[in-house]
Amino acid sequence: MNTIILQKLVDRAEIIDAINIIGMGADLRDWKACRGAFADRVLTDYTSLNGGTPNTVAADTLVAGWADFFSKTFKATQHMITNHAVIVNGERANCTSHFRAHHVYLEGKPGKTWTLGGFYNHELSHINGRWKVTQMKMTWTYEEGTRPG
Repeated sequence: MNTIILQKLVDRAEIIDAINIIGMGADLRDWKACRGAFADRVLTDYTSLNGGTPNTVAADTLVAGWADFFSKTFKATQHMITNHAVIVNGERANCTSHFRAHHVYLEGKPGKTWTLGGFYNHELSHINGRWKVTQMKMTWTYEEGTRPG
């Protein structure tokens, strides 16, 4: 097999793995694995869900915030990220994908579940031999159940 084609396939697989481990790490509460998918600083954009403006934060702060919120709010979560459309341009990449995120509340929280779905757009950079997420934009298209807060 042509080495250029092989490298493209390897890059695509590594990019998808980096994106998927964010959701899987959160679901398994493996915050170290989740954090490992990000560059040291990441631009997050949840404006379609929460309003506000996109925000650049330290990845350590982002993941620690998720860990704290999840532990106080959810009994279980399941993030399914699919249909990855990957474009690689040298040491940078873009991936658009579908997502469905199901959340089961802890006892005593309002409602029982919250599910939302839509699209993610991830920007990644090849840093020290690994693809790392530098930007993450979530665009929700539907939700069911009771939103936290």
